Amino acid sequence: MKSNVFQLGMVRFDPQTRIITQSDGRAAQLRNKSKEVLSCLLETPNQTVSKIAIIDRVWTDVTVSDESLVQCIADIRKVIGVDAKQIVETVPREGYRVNLPLKTPKPIRFRLAVLALALVVVGFLAMLNWPKTETPMVQSVSSPSNDETPPGTANTDAYLEVLKGRVSSNIFSHSESLEAERHYRRAIIMDPNYARAYAELGTLLAVRFENDWTVLVNADRDKSLYYAQQAVLLDPDLWLGHFALGRLYSVFGNLDAAETHLEVAMSLQPENEDARAYLGIVKIFRGDPESAIAILEAAIRSHPNPPHWYYFGWGHALFNAGQFAQAESALQDCLLLAENSPYCLRYLIAVLGEMDRLSEAQQAGKTYAAMGFDLSVNGILDLMTFHGKDDQAQLEAALRRAGLPD
Repeated sequence: MKSNVFQLGMVRFDPQTRIITQSDGRAAQLRNKSKEVLSCLLETPNQTVSKIAIIDRVWTDVTVSDESLVQCIADIRKVIGVDAKQIVETVPREGYRVNLPLKTPKPIRFRLAVLALALVVVGFLAMLNWPKTETPMVQSVSSPSNDETPPGTANTDAYLEVLKGRVSSNIFSHSESLEAERHYRRAIIMDPNYARAYAELGTLLAVRFENDWTVLVNADRDKSLYYAQQAVLLDPDLWLGHFALGRLYSVFGNLDAAETHLEVAMSLQPENEDARAYLGIVKIFRGDPESAIAILEAAIRSHPNPPHWYYFGWGHALFNAGQFAQAESALQDCLLLAENSPYCLRYLIAVLGEMDRLSEAQQAGKTYAAMGFDLSVNGILDLMTFHGKDDQAQLEAALRRAGLPD
């Protein structure tokens, strides 16, 4: 008997084989229980299935709370990516429903435009062998559900510009950051009330500050805060706007405001780990590496494909806590995902110095210098922002142990 294969955004799921594949043909990672939940929902697509019915079907031999089901739904949505909350819909006080498109003709212009962009995204990522991650990275490109109106805007071209911007944001370089900014600005020109475009731009500019890709610091600071604040003003319930503000405030040293906005972002979209992971980084800035380690470890376990900065934050926290062997492992994982991440290399040099592995520290230093950075203690410290003297002193001492000149 031939199995039905369901298209959910840009992934395909076969309930019979329990195989879920991405648009490029690669298998997507999803826990078995989450696959069982998805299979249960797909037995009656476009119909609400009660929580009790799902739990009775999936957890036949054990008693579980709603929390286990909520986590499975979060896992499924992460794999689906864009429009996931519309595809796997929460029906308040009842249960969940998988919404599949009706077999009706769709506007040709929009379908072709989205298809063309999808091919660009898939081809681009396949060429670079780049990991698909959560915001601000592109996960998938799918046409809006139901009535063909893109989410957050009535302007299809603006929506496509945001997706193009996210393709460029996925490539960790200054030049691609500038390209992403051009796309986001075009989206704002096309729809001045498009909150998501402002939020994406605010997040992009936060990454620039974190990597010292800014020139006019005060002007860039004001500009970045304006875009993130405008996103929240236009749509107070847009989690990405609060995430952008939280990230920016953490860079600028206002840690109370950073935590406030990150917690709002978490409440608006609890299944997204980005705000939670960045809250862990704020805990590092507050001088609480133990809390940071716990938060970041949980985020990495929960995320189906954690981005490199999760591992960097984890490695940074482990370094500050004096757990150098674990820190090395986390930072190596960071570099596997983003080999040109200067932050990961700086802390890897420091970790190797603390472990008295000087030849390996020198090799990491050569890689760092080959990227055009000043391989000296003061050269590294000048590029970084510290929120506590102890954090700076610990890194400085480790870099000296690694044999770096002043």
